[in-house]
Amino acid sequence: MTRRWLLGQVAFLALSAGLLLLVFENSSLDLLLARPFFDEQLNDFPLRKNSFFNPVFYYGFKFAVSAAGVMALAICLFACRGRLLWLPKKNAWLALLGLILIPSAVALLKLNTNRHCPWDIAEFGGFAPYLGLLADMPEGIVRGVCFPAAHAATGFMWLAVGLALHTHSPQLSRRVVWGALVLGVLMGLTRQAQGGHFVSHTLWSAWLAWAISLGLAAMLGLAGRSSAERTEHQTPDRRGEYQTQ
Repeated sequence: MTRRWLLGQVAFLALSAGLLLLVFENSSLDLLLARPFFDEQLNDFPLRKNSFFNPVFYYGFKFAVSAAGVMALAICLFACRGRLLWLPKKNAWLALLGLILIPSAVALLKLNTNRHCPWDIAEFGGFAPYLGLLADMPEGIVRGVCFPAAHAATGFMWLAVGLALHTHSPQLSRRVVWGALVLGVLMGLTRQAQGGHFVSHTLWSAWLAWAISLGLAAMLGLAGRSSAERTEHQTPDRRGEYQTQ
């Protein structure tokens, strides 16, 4: 992770944030993508309380991913003491803090952004108007606590783990990062199918998770050196490959 790469990722975050605001603040795309899951005859989202879908794809997924997260935290704590040669202390701290801070930040934002779930929106049988992220909520409307998507963040928190594995194996790192993205999107779509989130909620959770991961990497000094600086601190081993000293 070089300075150039980090700066490129910062630029990507800035551009993607602008694109998300441009698209979702100036269109009804969220409503359009949520409508296929809404049943007008029932005046509700059929999968919201489905006896199979809800316990398996919502609670089941959440429990499994959370349990894996607890195991990962235990491994990170072990590595933070220098007990794992393949996971340096700084990298372990990146994964550990990411697994904690990403879902915590999303939960904190949910309490302060005042945005409603699809099932609360008037177009879907609710009581609240659909508003963009930056719009003011009219007075007299009960507060919403649905943005960003916490369920999806449970999947996106693994982005920090993927980034932490970069020094161990860039290939494994990429696989974990892509796996975290796929998992987060699937969990977000699962909740959207129940009327619990809009697409933009899931996308902003992914954005926030990656921003936190990059911020932690920079703070811990894992993305602050250039390629040239890294080369100066490397010497060839017996196989002729470079090892960092």
